[in-house]
Amino acid sequence: MTSTTLFTLASQSSQEPHPELAHLGLSTRAADLTALEDVPATLESLLPGSIPQNSLMLGMAADGLPVLLNLYDLAPSPILVVGDRGSGKTAFLQLLARSVDFSQNPGDVQFGVVSNFTDEWSSLDASAASMGIWPAFHSSAHGFIHNMLTWADRPHHGRQVLILLLDDLASLVNASYEVQQDLRWLLLHGAEKRVWTVATLNTLRATRLRPWLGLFRTHIFGFIQQPALAQTLMRSTYSAGDAQQADLASLLPGLEFSLKQENGWLQFQIPAINL
Repeated sequence: MTSTTLFTLASQSSQEPHPELAHLGLSTRAADLTALEDVPATLESLLPGSIPQNSLMLGMAADGLPVLLNLYDLAPSPILVVGDRGSGKTAFLQLLARSVDFSQNPGDVQFGVVSNFTDEWSSLDASAASMGIWPAFHSSAHGFIHNMLTWADRPHHGRQVLILLLDDLASLVNASYEVQQDLRWLLLHGAEKRVWTVATLNTLRATRLRPWLGLFRTHIFGFIQQPALAQTLMRSTYSAGDAQQADLASLLPGLEFSLKQENGWLQFQIPAINL
């Protein structure tokens, strides 16, 4: 992945725990979280006049600068977020959905959600950019995914971008053959048609769905308690050396994620979201 694909407006500096807390095994990394609503002002003050248009928020790096995703460079798509239960996978997807409201041309970007727990997304359904929140096991969700494919297969979309947020990939992989085929097509060809797919997957389920892992170009990891399990997953995508460098067990559950880049691993926090 190149720097033109992922706008990493952050240095590789690390942030050490406060000395008074270090001996207790505690960390201050979660202190003073930036609220998502404050991000545009923070960006403008740091980089006046140079905020990339239609970029979405991934999180905040250790130096306090945002990590942004350029929606018009589809090289990183599709994206898979993997982690243990409670690692913050759903919160990560909700961050992407909410940050659409802060894009400079919000009318060009729309998102739709497929989830096992639609009540967790109810507040986002009111967003002007929302195409709907669909229950994963209902036929309406399968119809929505097929409609995404139909839209992607049409020419001349202008600057419009669609984002498909799949909160639990496993629930769709176990669906009908037709749904699996539609989903596979979107993962393989959606990027070139300006359809982003961002999915979550529980660590244990990921070990049983390895053929699907390779369909994603970008893998973002949350907290994974068992290092051996984390390395087993990553070795299907990265070299053994790269897998060993990612200490996913040290990430703060529900807050921190790690992303592989050409020059190493970028660790970042998701900001607070007022839903």
